[in-house]
Amino acid sequence: MDELEREKQEVLRLRALLVKRDAELGAARGRLLELETRARYVLGAVRRLRELPAKLGGGLRRSRS
Repeated sequence: MDELEREKQEVLRLRALLVKRDAELGAARGRLLELETRARYVLGAVRRLRELPAKLGGGLRRSRS
């Protein structure tokens, strides 16, 4: 195999690695977006639960039975 052919093979090998890494990065970014979305949802729910007592008129009162 001559030098030019070896270089072409190396370029193809490196390109394949780059494509694989790019796909892995895309998957990781997608997963991160999912986690960030879930975190925003949970934090919003926590905020709404914390505001609930004020909306119910000063807090929840336990009934004494």
